[in-house]
Amino acid sequence: LVFDRDPLIEAAEDDGRIDTVRFNFTDLRRIGGQALPCCVDVCGVIIGYRQPFAFTSRDGNELLKREITIADDTATSMTVAIWGERARQEDSVFHGQPVVCLKGVAVKEFRGGRTGSLEQAGVMAFDETRPEAQRIRSWWSAVGSAAGLTSLSLASAAEGVTELKALQTKELPCTVEICGAIVAYKPTFAFTSKDGKELVKREVTVADHTGVSMLVTLWGERAQQDDKAFEENPVVALRGVVVKEWNGGRSGS
Repeated sequence: LVFDRDPLIEAAEDDGRIDTVRFNFTDLRRIGGQALPCCVDVCGVIIGYRQPFAFTSRDGNELLKREITIADDTATSMTVAIWGERARQEDSVFHGQPVVCLKGVAVKEFRGGRTGSLEQAGVMAFDETRPEAQRIRSWWSAVGSAAGLTSLSLASAAEGVTELKALQTKELPCTVEICGAIVAYKPTFAFTSKDGKELVKREVTVADHTGVSMLVTLWGERAQQDDKAFEENPVVALRGVVVKEWNGGRSGS
């Protein structure tokens, strides 16, 4: 602002219609096709989070990081790292699938997937009064919590492969990488979702060296592979598996 010699400055009543922060949201499915790196604003429900992790950077700075996984109504999820005081907040802030709006998320390629990192000057707002947040909350309550999600992010390098036995005590929902043998599989199943989309899925049962097995749902082209791909107990590595409670047990997608 540039003033002349005799400006008139008067206090005005607050106008609630003026946003203190203006978001320009990009849905997660669109982020999956954008050129990287990019910086975006996103809105989604927190479907998983990890404990804060303290470490020393290469230049000697002490850092604190926490990873959260968000999903939106495009049935897509992505892991986003938050830092410092945002990461230090109590677990209860992230528990219960709250909807969060994030401004200034830097998205990069990581281990063949896409992950985000909230910039220091970014904004993290738990504001469910925004129209976008209300839309995503309605989607999650109606169909999203039971939907098959496409993950843009692979499992965290810090976590690596999760044993199926250890997975039984993890807080749900969570996103993991698993490795095991396919001990059973079902034929493909085609159906129409509630929102009119034509979907194909196949259920496989994966077991690992801990003696525990888990049902995992595959979708689309992965499900439509020839049955021979699943015969004779092949060993598979599955990244970006979203694990939820199902009929009193745990299953992945």
